[in-house]
Amino acid sequence: MTASPDQPVISGPSPDEPSFRSDLRTVAQWISLGMAAGGLGGLIVGGIGGRIAMFVLRLTSDDSVRGIESDDGFIIGRFDLFSTLQLLFTTMFLGTLVGLFVVLGRPFLPSRWMPAAWGAAGATVGGTILINADGVDFTLLGPRSLAVAMFIVIPALGAALIAWVVERLHPIWWKRWKPTAVFGLAAVPGIVTVFIPVVAILGGAVWLLGGRIKRLRHLPTWQPARIAALVVFAAVVVLGGLGLNDKVQQVL
Repeated sequence: MTASPDQPVISGPSPDEPSFRSDLRTVAQWISLGMAAGGLGGLIVGGIGGRIAMFVLRLTSDDSVRGIESDDGFIIGRFDLFSTLQLLFTTMFLGTLVGLFVVLGRPFLPSRWMPAAWGAAGATVGGTILINADGVDFTLLGPRSLAVAMFIVIPALGAALIAWVVERLHPIWWKRWKPTAVFGLAAVPGIVTVFIPVVAILGGAVWLLGGRIKRLRHLPTWQPARIAALVVFAAVVVLGGLGLNDKVQQVL
């Protein structure tokens, strides 16, 4: 495994060490790309896809569930503009957070496997978080197997799409301003909150300061570090899978 030349500033050696200002620009570029890709994935898969999933489950469930508040605070069977915008905002907000993790781990992971790797993480970790054996979505909506499958597939596709968008957009990000500005709008739900900017600033500061230390700057090109990162990532996926298995057994 070798680091690709288009990875973030801390990903590989260069003849002349970039200036602090150059590093700051690069870190800001990758953070903004991660948030934009995350917001877009949250919008398409989490928001629109989630709405479609809930509509399908409403059709496959007994009519008695209509009017009941779901685990996410939405009224089953009611479709209105405010609740839809609220759902889209929430999923885009969560997507920006995932996008930050994607760009943070990118220097250590093979880029061609990014969508598949993050899809697996989304399925196991995301599914474990979303599936609640005592929740309305898994006790009243049916069939339960369909509900479980949807709440595993949605975070899996969302995370995979975010990683895919990062790979597709980074060659033009901040180089072609029109697509950057258009896709950058997807980061707005994350920007207007307090939590995401704080996470982005703290993470960016660590990333930036670490990059100013020569040994840390070239850490992602060091084979043992890359192997260790893969082991940690795989461990997270496996532990998430074990938790997901327990949740699925409780529901089914």
